[in-house]
Amino acid sequence: CGRGVDASFDPKRLRFINAVQPQGESHMNFLFRGNLPVTDGKFAYDELNTTMSQAAAGAGYRFPSKFYFVDLSLLDPLEIKDELVIIEFFKKNPSLGEYMNWITVGDLVGPQIFPEHEREIRAKNISGWQLDNLPVKMSKIDALLRVASDLPRVIYIHCEAGMDRTGEMSGSYYLHALNLTFAEALAIDNSVETRNISIYSQNAFQWYCYFLQYTTETWRNCKLP
Repeated sequence: CGRGVDASFDPKRLRFINAVQPQGESHMNFLFRGNLPVTDGKFAYDELNTTMSQAAAGAGYRFPSKFYFVDLSLLDPLEIKDELVIIEFFKKNPSLGEYMNWITVGDLVGPQIFPEHEREIRAKNISGWQLDNLPVKMSKIDALLRVASDLPRVIYIHCEAGMDRTGEMSGSYYLHALNLTFAEALAIDNSVETRNISIYSQNAFQWYCYFLQYTTETWRNCKLP
């Protein structure tokens, strides 16, 4: 996901994902995906705000003028320079939001190489071996979107390029919450850039699809299109 490459915020890579109304509240909480929200060494707060507002409007929602921003970063320790820009911004502006970090690495081996019986066993036990533990992460995203507070919550998932690790996390959410097929979710991931999502991120995302197929959603087709 662009590790080790100088990156800056690209509005074209931002996507609206979902809006959820917390219980007892009149406002909506929002979920977006995109790339590194940093431009010229500064947190791109104003540009993010404008782009998210446009993306929400495109999905039929009115974006709030005031909100609490949750920067859900998938960066790793090698990207500390970029992380520090975001961390320092919220340290200086705590009323605007907070920084969260879920180091995301993908899976080295994909599910398609295993015989079906072994694949089913591994998929059902995904939380026992997958470093990114996508079933737990999906529950955590649900919890973030259900937070009831005075200000709407705006959650922004990103890595550096907004493509691979972001595609893994967002693609899994498309299956989990939006009921998209694996092929539909993968197509969205692959539309962000002129290349496809990395194989490691795709592997993890595909394993999560099989987890759903073998546990609660038997209708799913998790084969690569």
